[in-house]
Amino acid sequence: MTTRRCFLVSQTAVAACATATLAMPSLVRAQKRPLIKIGLGPQQPTQADTRKVWEPLYRMVCDQIGADMELTVANDWAGIAVALASQQIDVAQMGPWGYVLARQKGDAQAIAMLLIQGRNYYKAIVTARPGLEINRFPEDAKGLSMQMLDSGSTSGWLVPTHFMKSRGIDPKTYFGRYAEGASAAAAQMTTAGGQVDLATGWDTHRNTMIRNGQLKPDANRVVWESEPLPNEPVVVRRGFDPEMARRLQAALAAVAPAQAREMMPWPYTGFVPTTHEPYARLEVMGRDLGVLKN
Repeated sequence: MTTRRCFLVSQTAVAACATATLAMPSLVRAQKRPLIKIGLGPQQPTQADTRKVWEPLYRMVCDQIGADMELTVANDWAGIAVALASQQIDVAQMGPWGYVLARQKGDAQAIAMLLIQGRNYYKAIVTARPGLEINRFPEDAKGLSMQMLDSGSTSGWLVPTHFMKSRGIDPKTYFGRYAEGASAAAAQMTTAGGQVDLATGWDTHRNTMIRNGQLKPDANRVVWESEPLPNEPVVVRRGFDPEMARRLQAALAAVAPAQAREMMPWPYTGFVPTTHEPYARLEVMGRDLGVLKN
């Protein structure tokens, strides 16, 4: 009888142990930190460069809010907007026009804006190859070759296209040879090397290339610049946890100047909270060009 009782007790203990063991994976899963999928536009010359520059910062911020991170770098500015709108990623640091596209397609929401040496704006530019005389743009540029960035770029497509069309100029027919789709770095190098007469871009990127020794100051010349444009936003997808978005916004805004100098590429100096309002005029441009629906 005693032996039987001990056997029964042993069976009960084994069963309890087995039940606890089976329950452990569920408990581990419940305690696992949430995963935030972050996407970046092609800000640096290569995808590897972009990842190297930004991954440590976003890993630090995600750690601060108790989340794990998965980072993706898009091939082009339009691609990051599509990924956000289709909820392939949760958070994106992207171009202003890409954000506007993602907002229309998928109700994306801007939560923070990058600062450039303390400023919340930058400018679109058109550069010319060395020796090319352009006193007035676009009047003196008719028949020349033009290299644009991809159609998801704010400064490389939306703003210069809107500027020219507002003056009755269709870039695709006005220039002798017109092309879209180049990366920002490639576009600058094509003018520096004389392969094309003109190229679009943005002042922050060109200044960074000059500072890093990738482009000599006189390798090309700025012949046009836009009015100030709102800096790149950090954006969350539709349906992203509002509390997590609030914590992420606060963590980005709390990046100290010393941390920004150490972890952010020059000339970025931090983040400030934002709403959609600074980007509303880009929506107007998109509607004027027929890209966005009224």
